[in-house]
Amino acid sequence: MTRVGVHLWQNMTMLDVLGPQQFLGWVPGWEVVTVAKTKDPVVADSGLQVLPHHDLASCPELDILLVGGGVDVSGELADPEVIAWLAKTGAQATWVTSVCSGALLLAEAGLLDGYRATTHWGALGDLATYPGVEVVSDERVVRDRNRITAGGVTSGIDFGLTLIAEVAGPDMAAALQLAGEYDPQPPTPYGHPRNAPASLIQATADMLGSLRGGMDAFYAGKN
Repeated sequence: MTRVGVHLWQNMTMLDVLGPQQFLGWVPGWEVVTVAKTKDPVVADSGLQVLPHHDLASCPELDILLVGGGVDVSGELADPEVIAWLAKTGAQATWVTSVCSGALLLAEAGLLDGYRATTHWGALGDLATYPGVEVVSDERVVRDRNRITAGGVTSGIDFGLTLIAEVAGPDMAAALQLAGEYDPQPPTPYGHPRNAPASLIQATADMLGSLRGGMDAFYAGKN
């Protein structure tokens, strides 16, 4: 059995992990569990509530650690208990992975030192504050040895299928992609700054900036 542990936290962007969780949970012989600081319901930034299987103390040993993100990760970044748990769990896991700004939590725990990694385009500057991380800005999913990091939110599905292909084989990934009818056809081509007009990028950056909460203060305090 391969056990996947999905780390949840209050006010996170739940699609970061729910997208890949759906595909990972379909792999025969894989068990996907969720873990948070406590077993209280985790309320996402969209209002969705999820009840974790485990708290940090009761989480079983994991083969794969998956950490999702959100716009304001400062509470988790500043929580020594969470960071210590990530560092310990990641050191023992076979695969250490993240989606979106979950990479910041891995970096804070020292789990990306010496690795190539990516995150949401709006958090690339934050990731670059960790000198041991080689930040990749132009790849949707980045694999470096047993680390896999993905860009923002929807890239979690691409990540999930990439992980399945690496661990369970490309045929399994292909079958699950087909079963899930993952054939995206978005209404606009503006899914990444490389394709978006400058005015849209600025407006979106301003919107995200207004939601960063304690992020700027956290990183200012580290410098």
